[in-house]
Amino acid sequence: MTTNNLKRRRTYRLLLTSLCFFMSLSLQAQTTLTLNLTLPELDVDPYHKPYVAVWLETPSRQYVTTLTLWADDKEWYKDLRQWWRKAGRGNQNIDGVTQATHRPGEHTLTWNGLDLTQNPVAEGQYILNVEASREEGGREFIRIPITLKTNQQAAAQGKTELGTINLTLN
Repeated sequence: MTTNNLKRRRTYRLLLTSLCFFMSLSLQAQTTLTLNLTLPELDVDPYHKPYVAVWLETPSRQYVTTLTLWADDKEWYKDLRQWWRKAGRGNQNIDGVTQATHRPGEHTLTWNGLDLTQNPVAEGQYILNVEASREEGGREFIRIPITLKTNQQAAAQGKTELGTINLTLN
């Protein structure tokens, strides 16, 4: 066999191994969490759209990953106090999940089971945290226990800054 043929076979073997590795990662990340979150319409003046953070923790309150962050500017991240203490001041790379603030109404968030570094989050017990804070307004914090890798539905009801929260886990 010639040297070129050996190099070609090694290259194909490397490509095949890489393809199998990436396919196994995508199979592991089969978890899908769909969160329907309602922001209530409040009769206040002035009304400012709330900053919202959604993240996962272990039952022992260890931070796992941020699913989304709705805030217009990094200056306001610290107003989401619970999230800020867990993740924000730790300078996590959250650029991929950050969005602008949202108007009142129902909003849907879909999470693929991957953390911020694109690694699958291990199956097990977690707490889904939802926090909202409004400039010149109130703040609200809701915790929902979930189990990753099981089909599950859960709901929670906010009192002021958050409305109905429904989640479906597949």
